[in-house]
Amino acid sequence: MTGTADPGPRDDVDDRVPSGVRAMSVVRWALVAVMGVVAAASIAYATGALRKVSVPTQREHPTLYTCPMHPAIVEDHPGECPICGMTLVPKLEAGASSGERAASAAGAGTRPPPGLSDIELAPERIQLIGMRTAKVERASLGDALRTTGVIAADERGLAVVSARFSGWVQRLLVSETGRRVKRGEVLATIYSPEVLRAEQEYLTARGWDAKAAAAGEASPPEHHGGGQGGLAIDARRRLELLGVAGPEIDALAARGKVSDSVALRSTADGFVTARNVVPGAAVQPGAALFEVASLAKVWVLAEVFEQDAARLRIGQKASLELAAFPGERFAGRVQFIYPTVSVASHTLRVRLEFANRPGPGGVRLRPGMSGNVALELPSASGLVIAAEALVDTGEHQYVFVAKEGGRFEPRLVHAGGRAGERVQISDGLAEGEVVVTNGNFLLDSESRLRAAIEGRSASAAPWK
Repeated sequence: MTGTADPGPRDDVDDRVPSGVRAMSVVRWALVAVMGVVAAASIAYATGALRKVSVPTQREHPTLYTCPMHPAIVEDHPGECPICGMTLVPKLEAGASSGERAASAAGAGTRPPPGLSDIELAPERIQLIGMRTAKVERASLGDALRTTGVIAADERGLAVVSARFSGWVQRLLVSETGRRVKRGEVLATIYSPEVLRAEQEYLTARGWDAKAAAAGEASPPEHHGGGQGGLAIDARRRLELLGVAGPEIDALAARGKVSDSVALRSTADGFVTARNVVPGAAVQPGAALFEVASLAKVWVLAEVFEQDAARLRIGQKASLELAAFPGERFAGRVQFIYPTVSVASHTLRVRLEFANRPGPGGVRLRPGMSGNVALELPSASGLVIAAEALVDTGEHQYVFVAKEGGRFEPRLVHAGGRAGERVQISDGLAEGEVVVTNGNFLLDSESRLRAAIEGRSASAAPWK
């Protein structure tokens, strides 16, 4: 029987692994290792562990970059803003919070205004804004404080003409305001039964006294006050108390009969500023019928800022310029400084006195005119900046200090006296520092936006 024998192993079959398969296996494991390293590095970078173990540099914090238009964009490398495409600029004091910067500023003797933060602008934006700056200088404010004033009548020269009796206006001799009158001039005539009775009593008393003198008798003591003709003296005194002038009483005695009206005379020299009667009008005792103002001297009421109150003195010289008289100055003096300051405008009222020289058309300084007033003040030396550099919100006063690298620092200051286009700074700045004089509005808006993004509180403690 013939069977199939086991052939056994063959010598011509190669049992070694192909070389290509072994090389691919090495490559595969190398790729797995590289991917693991990359994954670990990504996790470490995302958690910040890689940055913490980075090689330290000369700077305490790494440089961060931000977008000038979108401060919320902060990167650790230069590039472009993913929102607007602008080039990122270095962010000052990277890693430092706004609270740390505020504490640093407070330690240096300055404090930022509430709700504002430091900002950085690229040179292109600074040029686009048209920003201008100026140095803080030590100088003396001018010896003249300029303001505006309004002419008013001197209250000491005002007089009211009224009647001391009742009656009716018979004739009106001064029927318009603005007319110039003299003391004792008749303004109107008034029919008054009360005065007519007093005149009749006076004439009767004179007759009795004349008869008594002719008979050689004396009047009773209670009628003459210690002398002959006492009845007439008492009656005359009654007419004087009613406002009848002495010359009119003498004319009454010479005439021997009563008149049908009483003359109302001006009690002062000046101009009629008010007329409150018309012919036929009823007159009551004490009613103001005419107002007369003497304009030989006038007042000028001027307003000055309360910061300059300490520099005002009674008797200081002042000058007044009016549009009605171009190129001419009127000289006067400070006559009174009012004791209160206006709450609305924070200004102090000053009263000046000027002599009113007459001109061809009457007085030259007329109540109601307004003009420029210059007060001669003692010079005050100190740090001075341009008035347009100061931002005054009513609650806080601050400026923007320009630093190197396009950084602008808002800083609280205390403003002092003003003179023209300059203002004195008593605290908050140092001589030689540079402040922004043009572009403050844009800087203020940008600073408030930056502070809001950084979470800075707008209710920070005020300057103390």
